[in-house]
Amino acid sequence: MSTVHGTRTTGRMRTPARRRRRFTWVKTFFLVLLLAGVVALFRATGNAERVTTLWVGAEVRTDGSMRVTEVIDYDFGSPDTTRHGIYRDIPDLSEDTAKVAVTMDGHRVPWEFDVGDYYQKPDGQRELAERIKVGDPDGSVTGLHRYRVQYTLTDVVKRGKIAWDAVGTGWQVDRANVDIHVVAPYRLTPTRCVHGSNGSEDPCTARATGPGGIDIALDRLTGHEGVTLYATNGAELTGGGPALPAAPSGAAVGTSAHGSFWLASLAFVLTLGLAIGTVLALKFLGRDRIVRESPDGTPGRVRRVSLERLAARLTPSSVPPEGITPAQGGILLAERVEKHHQVAWLFGLAADGHLTITGDPQRPWLIRRERTAPADDPLVDSLLDGIFGGRTAFMLGTRDQVFTSGWQRLSRELFDWQRTSDLWDGRTTRLAEVARTAGIVATPLGFVLAAVGAYLLGGRHSSGWYVLLPGLLAVGAGFALWLRSWELRSRSPRGSELWLRVEAFRRHLADPSARREPADPDDGHLAVHTAWAVALGMADEWQHIAEPQAATAGGSSRTSNFLPGYALGLITASSLSSAPPPSSSSSSGGGGGGGGFGGGSDVGGGDGGGGGGSW
Repeated sequence: MSTVHGTRTTGRMRTPARRRRRFTWVKTFFLVLLLAGVVALFRATGNAERVTTLWVGAEVRTDGSMRVTEVIDYDFGSPDTTRHGIYRDIPDLSEDTAKVAVTMDGHRVPWEFDVGDYYQKPDGQRELAERIKVGDPDGSVTGLHRYRVQYTLTDVVKRGKIAWDAVGTGWQVDRANVDIHVVAPYRLTPTRCVHGSNGSEDPCTARATGPGGIDIALDRLTGHEGVTLYATNGAELTGGGPALPAAPSGAAVGTSAHGSFWLASLAFVLTLGLAIGTVLALKFLGRDRIVRESPDGTPGRVRRVSLERLAARLTPSSVPPEGITPAQGGILLAERVEKHHQVAWLFGLAADGHLTITGDPQRPWLIRRERTAPADDPLVDSLLDGIFGGRTAFMLGTRDQVFTSGWQRLSRELFDWQRTSDLWDGRTTRLAEVARTAGIVATPLGFVLAAVGAYLLGGRHSSGWYVLLPGLLAVGAGFALWLRSWELRSRSPRGSELWLRVEAFRRHLADPSARREPADPDDGHLAVHTAWAVALGMADEWQHIAEPQAATAGGSSRTSNFLPGYALGLITASSLSSAPPPSSSSSSGGGGGGGGFGGGSDVGGGDGGGGGGSW
């Protein structure tokens, strides 16, 4: 609320531009909130369960059995339900001879045998795998944990040959950094290494590390992909076979990704900050120009100023500005063309005697008056011809195709006037148009980049930051350019002078204590003031101003046409008459186990393997 000292108004008053700015801030807040939600959603989607490191070591023994050690760095991601631990399905595992040992993060953890999924044996038969279920059913786990699972498989070596599913195809999740090691007390000759889905024959590299050792390394296996090693035994090694390399120990490799809420909050703060910074830069670059007077009263140099700050102690003026129509004055103050500016144009023509507004305020009639002399502006008669369409009178408040066509043309003419008027700097006008176009393009592009970046970060790809941050920049700066590029449009010295006069008159209308009305207001006085009140977005406030003045004027038939009911009703009625017709179209709408192929040379053709996941 402003305060009045004499004839000077101090404080901040609600100009049309300021109301527009507040509305854009509301839009910006909710758009940034939406962006934060998108970031959280895609981060959670990208943060799926996975195995970040899978180390498998197998020690073949002279009796044909194999002691297997698996180190599984399991990331539980962002599960939709509570997780208690992991499980491993292992075909051919016997509870009596398995000798299972399990730890989590180097500490003992509860585990039990359970019934696993069906798996197909190399001979084509299907049987249930033994399941090692790791975790506390009364507890929960999140984030990244290192599990160490050890077990013994019997009869892996058959007739001097090894067929071993080092990694089974029953895994439900992706696995990265797969490292497989096999050692035996005799020479091993790798005959075939295959990887992929069940039955795949895609080769992989099995590297002999010595007389009795084989290593296999793969960067990544997706869900339901495995690795099978086929090897042949050679001569027995003296002194026993080589030892397995040391299994990974300590904490799991990598760290859990930042939570969705953390990343969404960061996106919200950064994007909103970028939007605020962009708006401040636009306002600074779009400062208006005024001419500073020299000490002798002659025009001096042109300087850039903020008119709103300059108007903080502006003296209200009861005189409507000269050299500009009410509709143009409203556009000058609001920085854009709005519906009430078109209605103000009609009121202005009524005040000039071109037409009469009468009838029910909710369904007013427009009556074109005959004039002996043409209008000062030849465009007026042309626009009225389009609005009336050969009629002398018509009623607003119902759909009218003729009125719609003329009304749309009026909107274009007012927009063209704003774009070409010398009240603004033409260079900054073009710059504002380019900035708005850039903002319209950058905003959706930024959403896409932010979503992709969040997805990558959810998957622990550090490159996601190089995608997310530009996306946040594009949304924050782009949406600010989209909504506030008009701030770049700086007024010319003449435009700044007229803006101050229009604002002074608006403050006069807005502040009853500052008004100094004539003792006997006439029809023309009320007509002009009504047109200006509508143009400046003050039709509602005008109700408390016009009624006592109309009573003072005697309530003549012409004066009654400028009561606030017409000011508000004409805005509503013109919108109804120019509304497009309703559309006539209508619309209507309406972890499993893997198996082997038994061929002896493909994925799944060996012992062991199985699968795993979380529970």
